[in-house]
Order: sequence, then C-alpha cells, then structure tokens
Amino acid sequence: MEIRAVALNVKWGFDPERVSRFLEAARRLRPLTVRVSVTTPPREGLRPTLKALEELGVEYAAIGIYEGDDMEELVRTYGVFVAVTRIDRYLEFLRRVDRSGEPHLARNVALLLGGVVYDSPYYPATAVKNEGVALSLLYPDDLSALGDVPAILSSAERLGEEFASSIGERFLGVDGSLSPWGERSVAKAVERVFGVRIGEWGTHAAIRALNEAIWSSGGRLVGFNEVMLPLAEDEELKRLAERGALDLRRLVSYASTCVAGLDMVPIEADERELRRILLDLEAIAKTKGRAVGVRVFPASGQYFDVPGFGKTPVLRP
Repeated sequence: MEIRAVALNVKWGFDPERVSRFLEAARRLRPLTVRVSVTTPPREGLRPTLKALEELGVEYAAIGIYEGDDMEELVRTYGVFVAVTRIDRYLEFLRRVDRSGEPHLARNVALLLGGVVYDSPYYPATAVKNEGVALSLLYPDDLSALGDVPAILSSAERLGEEFASSIGERFLGVDGSLSPWGERSVAKAVERVFGVRIGEWGTHAAIRALNEAIWSSGGRLVGFNEVMLPLAEDEELKRLAERGALDLRRLVSYASTCVAGLDMVPIEADERELRRILLDLEAIAKTKGRAVGVRVFPASGQYFDVPGFGKTPVLRP
C-alpha cells in the first residue's frame, strides 16, 4: 500500500504556519503528492490566497467550485485545481484553452455532474466541507482478492489518524477509491481479481463488486470511494484503447458504476458531439444518484501528450 495523496483542508483565511507544519510533516510520509484544498475564497481574497499557497510551496492547491470568467487565467497562472458544475461553463473552458493552444490546462479543471463531492484528496473534483486531513491510496498491486480491501483501508485509517494527531489536525478519513498510476494499473487489478479484462462483458459487475468491497470495509471513508478509470493515468487502459478493446462509448458506460468513467481522456469531437456526451453522463449521474467527475482534453490525431502521464490515445465518438 502506498499513499497516493495526503491533503489538508482549510478555510481560505488560513494560518500560514498551520499549512507549513502540514507540508513539512506530510512530505515525511513520502506520498506521491501533497495537497492543500481551501474553501472557495471571495473574489477579493482569491488571488492573495493563491499567492500565499504558492509562496508556501504548495504544488497541488484546490479551491473547489469556481466558475468565474477568470478561471482560465487562474489555472494558467497558479496551477490551481478547480471544479465546475455547469456543462456550458465547462464547454466554454475547453473552447478557450483549445483556441489559446493550451489544452493541457484541462488537467486542472473537472466537471462535476450529479452533485458535489466533499473533502476528497482527489483534485480537482472535490470541495471543502470540513477542515482536517484526508488520505488517498495507490493499491492496485496489493489486490489479489476482494477480501484484501478492508485490511488495506484499515491500515490507511490508522496511519492517517496517527499523522493527523501528530500535527494537531482532525483526521477526516480515507478516500478508498481504487485508482491507478502508470503501470500500477486498475485494469490489471480487475483482471487479476475477476479474470475480466476492462472492455469485456463483466466489467460493470467487476467494478460494482469492488465498489461494494470499499463501501462495506467498515473504515472511516471520505470522498468518492469508487473505482476510477482515468485513461491517461493507467498504462494498461492505454494499451486496451490502442487495440480498440476500450473505446469512448465503453468508458461513458462505466460511469454508471464508477465515479470516473470519463477522466483524463483526450477526445476529438466537435462541441455539439461533446455536449451530447456530457448530457448523457449527467443523465447517468442523476440515475445513479452519485456524482460523476469528468476531465477531457480537446485533441486531434492519434495521441495526445497528457501532462504528467505522457502519450495517450485520442478517442472519438
């Protein structure tokens, strides 16, 4: 089990010493990323807040739901992570970054459909509700059976409690979502546990079974707590897409059973097509009764270079 992210949630008028204390202690845990999420500041406090986080050395900062006209500028200038809830605003953002030749900025903005998820270390599709510390894990390689899930999440909870107590913070919980990072692949874990390759019949059932194992683990959970299939972040998913075993239609369908059925996906589509895809995802989220997060990159050609994760197949409707 590896810590994927450790995150501190604070109100926007935070004490810099509190954040510094967290950053110093969190880095000793050696997570893949250290993150700070703040309640969305008012307009007059927005840039001072982002500047303060930048000066403190926060590489991954999030401000929750923000749909202002200057969103693109804030993402470009500060590298902040932001969520939006309106399809029209998300399409406008994608149109702007595509026209400016900066489609890579789409990594930092998520569209949340069907509700808001709070207090997760998974940025950008989350917002702050409670102050304190939360963890997410990288554990695809640790799974050989569904019965492994409770022990893994229990270990993470104990670690999180000890860490939060050591710096005088409240421990919010673990986002038990099963997510990938390169060759530490959710697709490989699903095939190992169920004998089902992502894209084949049985994929929805396998995802649902994993979700239920997370939900019934008995741990202190926060955030999404579902299987995640971010295309660019999972090398096996990329290979499946290259072979045609995984396409856009399948990924959209998986949103019915996992939170990120369409995440970190380069798409070549006109705005009319993309709007229809997003409307279908919104309908799935409402039917499912749980939020669905979306991140796509406007792209063309065979591959798109996704920031941090490299060459990724471009999918088409």
